[in-house]
Amino acid sequence: MKNIARYILFSLLGVLIGASTVYLLLGNNKTIIKTGYDSKFEPVFEAYETIKNEYYKDIDDSKLIDGMINGIMLATEDKHTMFFNKEQTNDFLTDLSGSYYGIGAQIYQTDDEYVTISRVFRKSPAEKAGLQIGDKFVSIDGESMKGKTPTEVSTILRSSESSKATIVIKRGEEEKTIEVEKSVVEIDSVYSEKLDNNIGYIEINTFSSLTDDQFTEALYGLENEGINSLIIDLRGNGGGYLSTVTNIISRFVDRKTPIYQIKNRNNIEKAYSLNDNKLNYKVVILIDENSASASEIMCSALQEQYGAILVGKTTYGKGTVQEMRPLSNKTMFKFTTEEWLTSKGNSINDVGVKPDYEVDLGEEYFNNPIDENDAQLQKAIELLK
Repeated sequence: MKNIARYILFSLLGVLIGASTVYLLLGNNKTIIKTGYDSKFEPVFEAYETIKNEYYKDIDDSKLIDGMINGIMLATEDKHTMFFNKEQTNDFLTDLSGSYYGIGAQIYQTDDEYVTISRVFRKSPAEKAGLQIGDKFVSIDGESMKGKTPTEVSTILRSSESSKATIVIKRGEEEKTIEVEKSVVEIDSVYSEKLDNNIGYIEINTFSSLTDDQFTEALYGLENEGINSLIIDLRGNGGGYLSTVTNIISRFVDRKTPIYQIKNRNNIEKAYSLNDNKLNYKVVILIDENSASASEIMCSALQEQYGAILVGKTTYGKGTVQEMRPLSNKTMFKFTTEEWLTSKGNSINDVGVKPDYEVDLGEEYFNNPIDENDAQLQKAIELLK
């Protein structure tokens, strides 16, 4: 049994650390292994075999392997370097593809150990059920959510075992029980409308593989309606594909314009706009504490190179770039490879992008989330009138 355990572990380490391993399975479950692995990994083998063979109850091999990979990620002490098990991998890739099974809400972790709603997608089951921004998940189907991570809550909400969820949420000081019918949520990552005074409004909730085309269609539609200024809403947008945000920024500035910089171990390279065109109407961008990564690339680039005005709260401060690496067991991990800087070379990591006008959303909006109560949106409209 110990030999089989060692075979499994060698297979894993062959993926993770590039160990030079040759193995043959023989009769009676014996394994002959010839390897060039570094002896410093011997304690890992010892720990694995001890838990596998002597722990008081059985533990599935996949859980042990997932745990070892996750341990490697945690050892970096980088909150953006992380392991995704099979379910989390599927959820992550599905989000960026533009549709998934669930309730249609974006969530994040707050200091009080409750996962909280940061965005409710339009026409989603969550919106139909009356869930709102700021609602905290107390329990789902009778199971307490306190202390759970957003990933754990998301996995529960996306489970196909039941077609609906009974959710207890905390809204202010009051607890409410809400029944939500799950369904396939088609994520329109872009929403647009023409406001009064010929002001265009475009909300981008993520930078998925579909967002560039959706943004282009929305912008052309508003321009055909005669807008002379634009509000771009990036509040709650946690990022997405770098290529997508690069394409969108490129619609505003020409090829001579740097839009961000990439800093790696050896040098710094500037990334430039991909287009020759340049827009010339006034732009205000709405940001908040949950605008991160690609959202910060966009708002800083348009602030520094286009003259866009930022309204809201200082952004999250995610100034690093991650690479996704799939593994042979259908899991994956992401790890930090570079730091990105603004177009003028400023680092925003753990600092964020500061708004030109700092405006709180306001308690009135959380109690009644309509545009008239949205202090940040109203400030943007005021600046463009």
